[in-house]
Amino acid sequence: MFVYICIISIFFIGFTFNIPVLSPAEDGINHELLGGGFEGDMILPDGFDPTRTPNTKGVAIYGPRRWPNNIIPYDISLITNAAHRTVIQEAMNKVMRDTSTPIAGSTQRKQCITFRPKTSSDKVFVKIQYGTGCSASVGYSTGEKKMTLANPGCFYSGTIQHEFMHVLGFYHEQSRPDRDSYGHNFNKYTWGSTVLNQNSPYDYGSIMHYGANGFSSNGKPTITPKQPNTKIGQREKLSATDINEIRAYYGCSS
Repeated sequence: MFVYICIISIFFIGFTFNIPVLSPAEDGINHELLGGGFEGDMILPDGFDPTRTPNTKGVAIYGPRRWPNNIIPYDISLITNAAHRTVIQEAMNKVMRDTSTPIAGSTQRKQCITFRPKTSSDKVFVKIQYGTGCSASVGYSTGEKKMTLANPGCFYSGTIQHEFMHVLGFYHEQSRPDRDSYGHNFNKYTWGSTVLNQNSPYDYGSIMHYGANGFSSNGKPTITPKQPNTKIGQREKLSATDINEIRAYYGCSS
């Protein structure tokens, strides 16, 4: 059980929502929900509100938010613990490898996206630092981009991969415009105005999907999938759909 923010009980097609009350934490705090950003962990560009502006599918942010040349510079200098730096770098390497393309007759792979340390010429980069929760800027835009990671709650590879998908330009899966057929939590966007329709299927197994107890404060489910016995909220690795969506969004050939 986690400590979450209370929400109102509502029924949507595919999901039921309950009114929670406080309960003891089972495994600590879900820091993704405490990042201080939109829906918990998303830092949006100034003046951008996906619930009001027509912008999301699969669920990539709509508009010119892709990182130029598929390169994401980062600054990890504020992460002072060597073990923490290793977890972050391994998460980046996992995302790069999972989205890359095998090269026939070779053990090498063609990268789709590249995370690399920033140089003095990089004007836009992701500053990775400690914080009170997990959060990340969504997509490319001018100004400071950042990722905050609570110690120790955010230092898991799958959690960091989730935040890097935000950096690449992706929202939470359950915010897709077609989500009412699968569930609800807690905002819904609009194809072609706040989110880009990549024509990919709804993915319960996405690393971008919140868990069944998202924003619960009593440990009871706030999201119940329409499909029986379906697990949601995994934080292990990118799903096949996650991988395909990143590759499609960044124009990586098969």
